[in-house]
Amino acid sequence: MIRIVRRAEMRPMPLFVLLFLCAAIAFARQKTDTATLVNGNEVTCEVLNLSRGVLKAKTDSLSTVSIRWEDVRRIQSSFTYEIVLSDSSAPLFGALTPDASGNLVLAGHAPIPLISVVSLTPARSHVLNRFNGDVDFGYSFQKSQSTTQFNFDGDLVYKHKAASLDLDVSSTLLLRDQTDSTRRLQAGLTLYRTLSRANFVESLGQFSYNSEQNLIQRYLGGSGIGHYFVRTNRVLLSAVAGGAFALEHYSSSPQRSEGDALLAVNTQVFKLYSPKLDISSYFRLWPSLSDSGRFRIDANAKVKIEVVKDMFVSFSFFDNYDRKNPTTSMPLNDYGVTVSLGYSFNR
Repeated sequence: MIRIVRRAEMRPMPLFVLLFLCAAIAFARQKTDTATLVNGNEVTCEVLNLSRGVLKAKTDSLSTVSIRWEDVRRIQSSFTYEIVLSDSSAPLFGALTPDASGNLVLAGHAPIPLISVVSLTPARSHVLNRFNGDVDFGYSFQKSQSTTQFNFDGDLVYKHKAASLDLDVSSTLLLRDQTDSTRRLQAGLTLYRTLSRANFVESLGQFSYNSEQNLIQRYLGGSGIGHYFVRTNRVLLSAVAGGAFALEHYSSSPQRSEGDALLAVNTQVFKLYSPKLDISSYFRLWPSLSDSGRFRIDANAKVKIEVVKDMFVSFSFFDNYDRKNPTTSMPLNDYGVTVSLGYSFNR
């Protein structure tokens, strides 16, 4: 008996599927990088990045792993990386080629000890990988005084080569029964641009609103020269000096212009394992150049502790001080402490 089997008709693959597969194959990167640890173990991987003392690498069997930078003795990759060192703000570019001692070797430069490397970023990294940030939400209620408080903090940073753009927003809303509510909002956009060894330019645009200080709105723009005093995988310490111009509008008073000097100190201490910990603060002093005896202070400090992966509990303190408030000619101070829950990405 002869059986005739009819072969199923094969349909051509859709063009968009074919293009997608071709693109995936073209851009797929083989895991040919290696990281040798201080205990002698060697990890074959794809080096993703180094940030804040933690090397992230993608492997076939272990998926993505995080390795303490201090535990890495040698690292090797034929791909080009952007390399930032602790003793120089200007980034270097090159493959990760080690010498016999494990130092990186770049053409035209002396051997670079791994301990002096602050960050590694693939030179052709996707634009989305250059963003990092966090958001915090807080809520509290007190029945005895019939008060409800909401607070929000957000920070979004984009980094590319020798420049970074930072958008930050901080707000508090306090609601009280039978009394006026209190609102505070501060939003800023800051551009950092490397000048030379450990020096940078900081340009700032800021909007502020604070009902506690009778401030309806303040638009401020300024710039200054900054210097990194410490820049390692654990600590950042910098200072900025410059000037700014502001347009202010307070309740029961006309809009006015204000010229200010700027003196600022920024610090950050971080530990990205067991558990992740991030302590940051800034202090900005604005001495008035157009109103004798007046100065303002903006200060903020925050401690973030990871509770589960990329989820944090945050404790923060803010202080907005005006030595000679235009509505009272007397000091006005607004400060507060908040506890919130937040999410962080690419940090």
